[in-house]
Amino acid sequence: MTCAEFSFHVPSLEELAGVMQKGLKDNFADVQVSVVDCPDLTKEPFTFPIKGICGKTRIAEVGGVPYLLPLVNQKKVYDLNKIAKEIKLPGAFILGAGAGPFQTLGFNSEFMPVIQTES
Repeated sequence: MTCAEFSFHVPSLEELAGVMQKGLKDNFADVQVSVVDCPDLTKEPFTFPIKGICGKTRIAEVGGVPYLLPLVNQKKVYDLNKIAKEIKLPGAFILGAGAGPFQTLGFNSEFMPVIQTES
């Protein structure tokens, strides 16, 4: 597995809200974007394993379309605990989208992890 680090522009919350407001308003009739304190995400309706989404944020792209086309590469299996350690966040909270466990299900699927990895 290859791991690379990149630095990106991190907008202020106000800048982000403005960009989201404009983009959503272009596509939806009624839009209101504002910056508020994050609710406790361990409570309903979220029930995440952590209280908030902030801190040492990372974007990790693992696998991708080349492993799906032209044929599915069923030899590619990833361990989210190892990935969290590789991106220097053992015990990380992972939220996102990915491919489901074909080796368990017997077919391709999608999944949305909302998990806390091992420390």
